[in-house]
Amino acid sequence: MLTVKQASVALGVSATCVYQLVARGRLACHRIGLARGAIRISESDLDAYIESCRRELKPAAQPIHSPRAKPMRFKHLRIED
Repeated sequence: MLTVKQASVALGVSATCVYQLVARGRLACHRIGLARGAIRISESDLDAYIESCRRELKPAAQPIHSPRAKPMRFKHLRIED
């Protein structure tokens, strides 16, 4: 079982972010002790959260080029010959 600090290091986020994930129900945890208890996160729950965040890559859309299309101009770039 991991503490909030250990979980935050494993995820690469702040401890506050882990507390928010737990409060919003996105990251499952165990409360150990009396009253609210100390938060402990199992490694399997952490792995499940990481997997739930996975986004599949979509193929990039192919730009449509028209022979009559005007070339794009970028005002912030200055091209010198």
